[in-house]
Amino acid sequence: MGALRVFPKKQLKSLPSVGELKKKLGVDSTGRVQSFVTDDVFTRLIDYIPLKSGRLRLSAKKVSPTKISIGGAGIPYARAQFFGVTKSGKPFDYNTAAGAKIGAHWDMRLVQGEGAQIVADANKYVKGLKKHG
Repeated sequence: MGALRVFPKKQLKSLPSVGELKKKLGVDSTGRVQSFVTDDVFTRLIDYIPLKSGRLRLSAKKVSPTKISIGGAGIPYARAQFFGVTKSGKPFDYNTAAGAKIGAHWDMRLVQGEGAQIVADANKYVKGLKKHG
């Protein structure tokens, strides 16, 4: 290992902060990279959300670069479907004819099923940013 390099105070003051660097690189919480990952997750997540009438899937919205909202006031059964238990405590019966990915805890099912591909897509996106600025 090399010796520790000491910078004059003048030089240190001109260096950008970690927050400024993150923002410049697009990796802060509202940056280009986070927004790309949220878009990718949103696109893939739809296949994991139970489908009966389609209202639950149609309620899914990207509400910020870091947040996806599913359900809401107009869909009182969203919570029961997410946790996989009916109000009476019985396991929820998912119609998997529309897709084997459907089931409770769709966020974790997505991570388990496609998490590695999401990371690979994000890495590819970041490499593209490096090449094209």
